[in-house]
Amino acid sequence: MPESTKDIMKTISHTKPAKARLQASATTPPRKSSLTWQPQQSSLTREEIRAIILEQIG
Repeated sequence: MPESTKDIMKTISHTKPAKARLQASATTPPRKSSLTWQPQQSSLTREEIRAIILEQIG
């Protein structure tokens, strides 16, 4: 016999929703990265990176 709706509603836990991230508005200019920023060099070769990706993809 199915539970009544009243009993089901008692078992549902109510959690607060995650706070939404504020999005940049049209009037807010985008943030700029530092002028001295440089990408970090990887110690992996292209073949090693390719092998890792192929392993993850399957």
